[in-house]
Amino acid sequence: LLLLSLARGSPFTEGLNEYDLKDVRSVAYDSLFLARDEVKGTDDDDDDVNDKPQEDVGDITYWIYEAKTDDGVFTKEGIPLMREAEDTIATNTNYNEYCRLIYEEDGSSKCEKPLSVLNIYYASEWNSTLAQEVIEALTPDTRDLFNELAPCVIFKIRCDAATNQTLTDHVEMLNEKIVNIVSTWDGMGELNKNVDEVTKFIAHINELETKRDAVNFYIDKNFNVLNTVTKYSRSIFWWGELLNGTKNEDESEEKLKKFIVDNLLKSWNKITGNNNGEVKSYFFQISLLFEIIIIILRNDALLAISSFLAVFFYLRFMIGSWFLAAVGMFEIFMSLPLAWFTFSYIFQIKYFSALNVLCIFIVIAIGADDIFVFMDAYKQSATKGKEVVSSLETRMSWVFRRSGWAMLLTSATTCAAFLITLVSPIASTASFGLFAAFVILYDYFLVMSLYCTAVVIYHNLFETKECCCSCDFWVKNDPTPTKIAFEKEETGDVVELDRVSRFFKEKLAPFILIGRNRIFIAIPLVTLLTVTAIYSFKLESTTSAEQFLDDDHPLQKASTILDKEFPRTQEDDNSKVFFVWGLENVNRKGVNQLLKPDSIGKPVFVEDFAFNEECQTKMLKVCQILRTDDRFEDFIVREKGLRMIDCFVEELGAFNVMSFTDDPDRCTAVKTQEWTSEKWQVPPSNLSSTMKLFTPTPTCYGDKSIVNYYEDSMGWDGSKLRYAAISLDSSILSPNTNQGEDQVRRHYDTFIKFAKELDDTMGVCQSKTIMTDLDQGFVYMNNQRIYGSTAFLGAFLGVVIAFLVLFVSTRKLHVSVFACLSILAVLVGVIGSTTIFGWTLGTTEAILISILAGFSVDYVIHLAHAYVHAEGNTDERIIAAYSDMGISVFSGMLTSVVASIPLFFCTLTFFAKFGTFLCTTIVFSWIFANFGFMCLLAQFKIPITKKWW
Repeated sequence: LLLLSLARGSPFTEGLNEYDLKDVRSVAYDSLFLARDEVKGTDDDDDDVNDKPQEDVGDITYWIYEAKTDDGVFTKEGIPLMREAEDTIATNTNYNEYCRLIYEEDGSSKCEKPLSVLNIYYASEWNSTLAQEVIEALTPDTRDLFNELAPCVIFKIRCDAATNQTLTDHVEMLNEKIVNIVSTWDGMGELNKNVDEVTKFIAHINELETKRDAVNFYIDKNFNVLNTVTKYSRSIFWWGELLNGTKNEDESEEKLKKFIVDNLLKSWNKITGNNNGEVKSYFFQISLLFEIIIIILRNDALLAISSFLAVFFYLRFMIGSWFLAAVGMFEIFMSLPLAWFTFSYIFQIKYFSALNVLCIFIVIAIGADDIFVFMDAYKQSATKGKEVVSSLETRMSWVFRRSGWAMLLTSATTCAAFLITLVSPIASTASFGLFAAFVILYDYFLVMSLYCTAVVIYHNLFETKECCCSCDFWVKNDPTPTKIAFEKEETGDVVELDRVSRFFKEKLAPFILIGRNRIFIAIPLVTLLTVTAIYSFKLESTTSAEQFLDDDHPLQKASTILDKEFPRTQEDDNSKVFFVWGLENVNRKGVNQLLKPDSIGKPVFVEDFAFNEECQTKMLKVCQILRTDDRFEDFIVREKGLRMIDCFVEELGAFNVMSFTDDPDRCTAVKTQEWTSEKWQVPPSNLSSTMKLFTPTPTCYGDKSIVNYYEDSMGWDGSKLRYAAISLDSSILSPNTNQGEDQVRRHYDTFIKFAKELDDTMGVCQSKTIMTDLDQGFVYMNNQRIYGSTAFLGAFLGVVIAFLVLFVSTRKLHVSVFACLSILAVLVGVIGSTTIFGWTLGTTEAILISILAGFSVDYVIHLAHAYVHAEGNTDERIIAAYSDMGISVFSGMLTSVVASIPLFFCTLTFFAKFGTFLCTTIVFSWIFANFGFMCLLAQFKIPITKKWW
């Protein structure tokens, strides 16, 4: 097994395709994703060849600043602290060898200026008089006028509103003043003595739609002309690629990482640990994320090991044998590779979810519980009469029947509860449930075989010996413990119970049997259930990005601030939303994610897709609607006041009319759309030849060629345009974080409605409209809904399965009903507790709730089984059940709690929540099994008969 594991490498499947294959959002996503990859694979055009070192962006460093005072970060005291952080990079003597270089026409180069507000506060020049003139001129009315006329004045578009030449001249003069001031923002001077004036100027510029790009990246969402205090600011440094001396991206990344670790990281950590009273600084370096996560995983793994050791020592304490404790932990551990071998090699399931790591903690808790049940049955067998202890064979036969049946019931119920996850269309959840079921199954087999064998060895060699260092320690016991027990039965000697068992038999059981005591028990239980039930109904779906790390971890703090505190700007990494024509829905035939995780289907192109003159005209019209329609105002990011729409038809139309590549005014013509007054559409007969000339030309929106800039939206394979799309920059979606379902759904509903409208107008293209993104933002939105719905479905089905197992095994309806009421109480208690803890229903919480029933059944089933198989009336059966199973259930509960406590301190949020969830579930299960279920039996006193009820 170890050799197979090493040969296979990491067993985990990359979670790229975790979605419902049949959902319209995943279908739309894969339709474009697979089509794009197929077209890129057949395109003969090479990617842009870049022979200039460090011209491409290899990585970025964020500096994030958080004010510690109510004055914000833009203060005379705070700004130098920000400068100190950024100087760790900018003043490094080797920075020029690693920064991103900007090349001039003469071949010279210089480091790209960092995107930082310090460029403003440390501007080489500051014309205070001119700045005051601009501030005074930008009254609310003037700002509105500027926003209305600036597109015409600056970009020569939307000039139908510029009918008053006097007002236009006024806006043009104001624009020249602003340009004059902004042109000096180079960060090369001293700190401006009038910080407040600069801040006020920034606030006014931020109100101008065509100018706010110069400042909006640096300020938080609450900053405006009425509130010139920003609690947060940020900056970006760009690192170049390929670095000198490297041959590929991997070598370049390694060289950059080594430079940062050797020269910068120590000073960065010193800056972030600075206890000044003004500004808290955080850094966010993309290339270091993996190293940081590895450190976190290592530390959390140590906590997992401590959990394992804690259970081992507790087993030793309760069992009283190092040998049995060691064998017990070994069999618990061995259930994992055996399950993995069966899962991966026998059943050939290739999707191995990262969630499967949780099975380590699950099997520790359940496996230890099984060991206690087996050992308690073994110890109790010594007092069950001469027939039982007449020989080791008869004794172990009794132990097998008593413990084996009890463990079979709990293991079967738990396995079934985990197998319920197979109803989930999410492959990772189904993979986890199936693997967990195998783990529980093998744990049962190993307890009944390996551990049973160890108990026989313990009985024959070690049980009656106190010291492992004595010479006779390995000598066979004579007489054996079974023979001693037989002799005691013959002489009538009473074997005393241990203190815990005596407590359950002599204290708790009689206490439960007194009516008024059950009232005292009912009051807190009903109160607890009522409170948690109320909070259960208050559980809401998450409305924000889910956290990966603990709240106080600097990396999480930086990520949270970036995600929540700043407006989405043109400088951010925004997801694009596409409207696509020329594609059918992806072909999913033969796709099975569990067996073939990498196979998600094949793209299907519309054979009759017609990119004719009418289709081109309609696509241009769609671009204009997206740029101007008020419905999309809150959903599309702006750059220089204009919505960020990628529309290759515009550049194609201008190219067809003007047929230029090097005209310096060509991009102005593209944006003003002067060419639309002529015959700009490309006839289908000329499309192939035109595209071959058009695709290598540089785009007007960056330094890439047309074919590379529009690689996602222009399906050109070198000879044929197989699909065409229009894309926009989303104001909500990001490739780096996932937002809450409600927030994204509003976004999705707006665009899908528009896509359906386009189906009525884009018929000339001979294709339906597909709307999607390529960062799975809409897919994840649907996943959140699935997690929420399947969570409660799984919990409910778990209760149903528990009832069926109990009813078939006990054949007593009232026992099964009372046990299921106890399980339902646990479900309500745990779900309500999650709300009390401040959790919302996100992915983590939904997965945990879906497996809740599997954790909730063990204790109540053990007590129910012991109660049914005892003899006598109700009171006698309750006493017998507590006597036989009280200590086993208590030890199992305590072991699970001990196993969960180290997880509380994990940095990874998922493990910390799982630890809290596990502990809460186990405690509630123990409470409601011992006090809820047993009180119901004592209260109703329904006799056990041969009937099924």
